[in-house]
Amino acid sequence: MSKLLLQTLLISILIVQTVSSCFLTRKITVKVVDNLPQNSPPLFLHCASGDKELGNHTLTTGQDFQFHFCVNAHTLYFCHLWWNGKQKAFDVFNNDWPSWYCADKVCYWEARSDGIYNSKNYPPGDLDKKYDWDNA
Repeated sequence: MSKLLLQTLLISILIVQTVSSCFLTRKITVKVVDNLPQNSPPLFLHCASGDKELGNHTLTTGQDFQFHFCVNAHTLYFCHLWWNGKQKAFDVFNNDWPSWYCADKVCYWEARSDGIYNSKNYPPGDLDKKYDWDNA
């Protein structure tokens, strides 16, 4: 009886580890960084997918918000950022993007005073401006 219980426990642990480690798929990290000027208003952001709500967050200069997920065929995450009377909503991960778009399995986004930037390398090297801020 105890041998069967031990085997069941070990199999359960292996299943949980397999599920949490993105078995047969990629694990992606999305990182949004506040690189706005010192002493400027905070950056507010809200991120979600079609079925996962990540909530509202407030960042000050130098802080970041990051989250992880396992990719499936329809994975899409977006974030909406607000700062200093400006705003921008955009996709931070789309499974239809080429794999190099989020190099090293990290989608790196950076908010600056003139817009939103992305790096195809991690740690980030050269940043490409992807979006201008819109008036809120």
